[in-house]
Amino acid sequence: MKRVIDTRGMVNVGGIKVNGSTKKFYKEAQIAKMEDGWTVCLDGRPIITEDRNRLIVPTASCAAAIAYEWDMQGENIKPFVMPMMSLAATAIDVDRKKIVEKLLKYMDTDSLCYRVESPAALKRMQKKYWDPIINYFRDEHGLEVKVTSGITSLSQPVETKLKLAEFIDDTSKFELACLKAVAEVGYSTMLGIAVVHRKVSVKNAYNAAMAERLFQVRRYGEVTGPYGHGIELEHPRLHISSAINFLSFLEDDHAFSFGREIELSSK
Repeated sequence: MKRVIDTRGMVNVGGIKVNGSTKKFYKEAQIAKMEDGWTVCLDGRPIITEDRNRLIVPTASCAAAIAYEWDMQGENIKPFVMPMMSLAATAIDVDRKKIVEKLLKYMDTDSLCYRVESPAALKRMQKKYWDPIINYFRDEHGLEVKVTSGITSLSQPVETKLKLAEFIDDTSKFELACLKAVAEVGYSTMLGIAVVHRKVSVKNAYNAAMAERLFQVRRYGEVTGPYGHGIELEHPRLHISSAINFLSFLEDDHAFSFGREIELSSK
């Protein structure tokens, strides 16, 4: 029998304020198996996204990771510390064409291809963290990737752009959301693709995306306090690590154990 869900009983999370001022209105989060994947429920009510789409993810691990974020909310719901939920909602709600168009725009301005001539310490950092990613595309895929220094602009070969576009086109909607998240942090489509291809660890992806900012902190020191470097440094780490973890949950349905699976009633 086909399972039918009464949409009137669903929870539309679109009304939750991004500033974290919405009071928590549920006791616990659960996961539930659907015919086309897994969903997350709040007190037994399935979540729908801001655009009123069902929140359906491919594996129990993905659903459990999202449910855990909902479960860990305190008195108020803070969407900005729910990166897994954000990735899933982006994959489900955002027009794929718009994401792809934005990623393609990065190709000639990809940060990994623009190096400094000095200071020498930053030049070494860029080489250390950026060259392995560039070499992945050169060595394993035979692509010509141009690199420049200073303020000289460049244009990547047409063949390279077409192949990178093909890599993007081959992603699932959830992989594309992860690619987008990483690319936006590092201003690099190639970094995002390398992450989706499972070629970069969290540590190396973070160092690649944040090389210049990390250099500044190491050279001049870290500013603490409410106007310091804390959020500037940790926000990108959160999004990169969440994207890479989300990718692993797409592959391994036993990568995350939550223990609150419920059975939704059939009609």
